[in-house]
Amino acid sequence: MGSRIRLRASITGLAVLLLASACAPLEPRGERPSNPPPVEPAAEGPLAEWLAPRLADAPDESGLRLLDDAVEAFQWRAFSARKARETLHVQYYIWRNDAAGRALLGELLRAADRGVEVSVLLDDIDARGRDDVLSAVDEHPNIDIRLFNPFRTRGGLFGQSAEFLVRGVLLNRRMHNKAWVADGHLAIIGGRNIGDEYFDASPEYNFADLDVAIAGPMAVEVDASFQTYWNSRGAIDIAQVTSRSPDPERLQKHREALQDWLSTQNDHPLLQKTPAGRLPPGHIDADDAYVWTRAADFVVDPPAKALDGREFDAERDDGVTSALRARLAGVSDELRIISPYFVPRRQGTRELVELAESGARVSVLTNSLASNDVVFTHSGYSRRRSALLRGGVELHELRPTALPNGEERAQRWGVGSSQTSLHTKAFVMDGHEAFVGSYNLDPRSAYSNTESGVFLRDPALVGQVVEMHERIIQPEFSYQVELDSEGNLLWRDDAGRTWNRDPKAGPMRQILSDFTILFPVERLL
Repeated sequence: MGSRIRLRASITGLAVLLLASACAPLEPRGERPSNPPPVEPAAEGPLAEWLAPRLADAPDESGLRLLDDAVEAFQWRAFSARKARETLHVQYYIWRNDAAGRALLGELLRAADRGVEVSVLLDDIDARGRDDVLSAVDEHPNIDIRLFNPFRTRGGLFGQSAEFLVRGVLLNRRMHNKAWVADGHLAIIGGRNIGDEYFDASPEYNFADLDVAIAGPMAVEVDASFQTYWNSRGAIDIAQVTSRSPDPERLQKHREALQDWLSTQNDHPLLQKTPAGRLPPGHIDADDAYVWTRAADFVVDPPAKALDGREFDAERDDGVTSALRARLAGVSDELRIISPYFVPRRQGTRELVELAESGARVSVLTNSLASNDVVFTHSGYSRRRSALLRGGVELHELRPTALPNGEERAQRWGVGSSQTSLHTKAFVMDGHEAFVGSYNLDPRSAYSNTESGVFLRDPALVGQVVEMHERIIQPEFSYQVELDSEGNLLWRDDAGRTWNRDPKAGPMRQILSDFTILFPVERLL
């Protein structure tokens, strides 16, 4: 009996120690500036030289370009890194250790070798588990890597479980916005993470996604937002997180391994499409590659949204949710929504139905159950479908299979020839203003994750988003969801085929989605 008591006491003590370690604060190395200096773009370099005469003539205009072509989106990042001379600021939710991730990491290393100061901020939800690679790259004297809202435990199921028990609410809040900024002159924001599937290079499935390339004054705003996150208390130096001792040989070993791997990937589809020296469609420093306008606004959530919900009210304080709500409240004629994870909940469903009943066209494009890469999230949408349709809302669900007429047409619409999943996040209000960014119409984007995006009012740019929505909702790309005469759901495609259950989803996906509806988790989706 005494041995059992001692065993229980030992287990309890171990659990307490693990819980305490999970709660232990992680402080960044060195002092963080309480008032960092204003962000200034690079004074020299190819990007500065290109922009100087244009900024002299029109200092308030920014150049914007929608990057809906996946290969072009990869090239814009790679070539901007090659043109950087002073700084590269990189902020991502996900960075895969695949061909796209390794190739772009190689671009960062080569930039750092030239003397460019490279700062990389990654959300720890995906970075966790790759401490070896990231720590090696952090050894470069010109590269600093920080992790946002990192897990304290870096491995072990018991330690992770203990941390979730103590910090579950905080760990549920993530940095979901993305930014790639070269010299403070050229920025890329939007929906894409870094990985093969975001650049039409995965043999299994690819995301239809959308970014915005930004040149000029608005790029400085994006760079300032990066600095805000970089200096926030949620951004922790990776050396502090991993507690690894400095090892000058670690970086060289990683360089050699990276080069050896890349040398075996000459037949990889992404690397084939971007051989050395090939310029992207429309040079990144050509005036005619952009629409130059003052009619655009960058919006970003503060880091406090992900660090402590008590410090930030998404409905009231300045951020993406409040900015979007203000615009959506003013819609009178038409609302177009592109959201891969569409979870309107009861209030959002009521608001969309009220808008449709007022006479406005409300058209939603989202993933079908078969194309959705997060089955559980689909349950938050599927439970609202009938109510939305009864209220007059149009519902279109992206088909998961290869598009008709082969690869040429697939490339034309910016979706791959393998299985396709929607990842674009965009809204168009009354045909006059569009939003493109990282924001999904779901509770996570509204209240838990930090997001960013740009509001566009230039007719040419808004028209591109409208055209994208209108073309993808066509039946050769998306199912039209309807109600039959008895009020049952019905899916229809371009061949006239109909389904009374989620098409091509398979029984397991259907079971998981239906099962999730039984639980009160909608606010977490």
